[in-house]
Amino acid sequence: MAARSLVNKSLKALNRKCVIIKIEHLKVWTEEEKSWWRRKPTKPEVIILNDVSASLKTGDFVAVIGPSGAGKTTFLVSLAGKCTLPSSGTVTVNGTDARRVQRGVIEIVPQFDVFLDSISVREHLVFMTEMKLGSIKKPPHRQTLKNLLTELKLKMLQHSPISSLSGGERRLLSLAASLLSSPQILICDEPTTGLDSYNAALIVGVLKQLAASGKTVICSVHQPSSDLFREFNSIALMSEGRMVFHGSQEDCKNLFNRFDLRCPKNYNPAEFYIKAVSQSRDDYEKVLENYCDQFDEDESSSPACAQMYSQTHQRFWFRQVQLLLWRSTLTFKRDIKNYVFQLFLCTIISSVIIATCYVGISGTTQRGVQDLRGFLWLICSEVSFSVSYCALYAFDSDLVLFRREVGVYRASAFYVSRFLSLMPRCVVWSVTYVAIATLMVELPDHLLTSLKIAAALVATAVASTAYGLGMGAIFISTGIMGDVMPCADLPLFLMSGAFLRISSLPFWLYPVKYFSHFYYGMDAISNIYWRQIDYIDCPYNTTSNCLRNGAEVLAENGYSNDFVLQDGVGILCVTFVWCVLGYCGLKRE
Repeated sequence: MAARSLVNKSLKALNRKCVIIKIEHLKVWTEEEKSWWRRKPTKPEVIILNDVSASLKTGDFVAVIGPSGAGKTTFLVSLAGKCTLPSSGTVTVNGTDARRVQRGVIEIVPQFDVFLDSISVREHLVFMTEMKLGSIKKPPHRQTLKNLLTELKLKMLQHSPISSLSGGERRLLSLAASLLSSPQILICDEPTTGLDSYNAALIVGVLKQLAASGKTVICSVHQPSSDLFREFNSIALMSEGRMVFHGSQEDCKNLFNRFDLRCPKNYNPAEFYIKAVSQSRDDYEKVLENYCDQFDEDESSSPACAQMYSQTHQRFWFRQVQLLLWRSTLTFKRDIKNYVFQLFLCTIISSVIIATCYVGISGTTQRGVQDLRGFLWLICSEVSFSVSYCALYAFDSDLVLFRREVGVYRASAFYVSRFLSLMPRCVVWSVTYVAIATLMVELPDHLLTSLKIAAALVATAVASTAYGLGMGAIFISTGIMGDVMPCADLPLFLMSGAFLRISSLPFWLYPVKYFSHFYYGMDAISNIYWRQIDYIDCPYNTTSNCLRNGAEVLAENGYSNDFVLQDGVGILCVTFVWCVLGYCGLKRE
């Protein structure tokens, strides 16, 4: 009854339409991989799907079965138009290439359920409703959400965090998010795997009613029970990357009986069919040849269908960023204790140690000049390293979710929202460092100078965040960003001027400093401090060169005179460049 009510209430948005999915001579393979130092391929070409042809129609509730490695998942992904592997042949929906079908017409529910576990069931569905349909404030959208929560038995769990849901409840939540757009074609990759018999029956019942309402539902199923298998009105049997049979259960039974392959009583038909085509090459060839001949005859009489339209639409880019920031804010609120602990461990303790070591230092003496240089370098580097390494792993945990939600929002919106969500960290950590570390240090006009240094460090932290995000996005798929980052850090922080005079750099190495956020940060805070030092005491008995004022200290380090314009523009350019590089790396995923 729940499934029937779901169809009647929640899924009436689209009228029944004729749907024909044609798969003609589909071939999918992985490319041969070669290393640059060896002629022989390190990984040969592997054919996943080989000359697959089939035709699916409105009301089909298809069970895609076959042994492991038969190509079931690749077949489903190709139907959804999301296969990124090399391929030939065609997959069309009412004559339109599946890759160009309007968004929301086809929805795919992956095998594994991926969510932000810290948000609630309702918050996740509200986010998906806003992204797929429009404002949740509109009565039809609220009603759709309410009906889905009720009929999929999620209403009592709507305020529970997703982390507390069972496997079956998480699968229902995935299904609910896919049904928001009322798709005409629903593709499910092993929707019952890992579920108990009750939840598996509930899921299959809902999907069956969807097919009865005029949808086309295609599911890959692994070792289905006999009771669940009978619910499907169509079978797609695959083996060795080929479509061995597609048709009704009765036709499948008759075909196998014709070749004297009879399923014993009290034996699971799905297991019997898979075993029959897997163990005997002759049986496999006979069934495959019969299907190919029958498919050619059926295709000549396929009806024509009109183009389909979807309720879903692409939200404006700024609205996507706003919604993604809203979801990030929810996550931040739930994990506030962890952020406070990070702030205490990474910022407060280290800044207290720095303040203790530099008690009473002043830049008005020759001995204090070097101390101040070290102090300014430490607070600049601590802030830069802290925020960049936190940003480095930002996409590591989000990559699976990002891939799962491909098409829901733009990659650029996701990247920008992730970057903006780290801005509070840049402000809080920079201000905390300066507030604590400068307590024991003698600064001219202490409060105003501290505020100026904090502002410069916030800008440096923003560029450092862009740098960390960019490196993380570029090397995210290889998992070596933690190894590459120190190698990239070395030349960048050498350009800061803390360890060598920038003016002494070779001419071919001199431009590297303009790519270093460490340089701009050190240049800014050094100018803020040393421009206020008009006199530095110089003992008469000293044997070293005396620096008599702050201007000479800046000149010795090779820092700029017009630091506001140069550092401001430089930090903006560095931030922009790393954001673009990071976006390209994320887009590649």
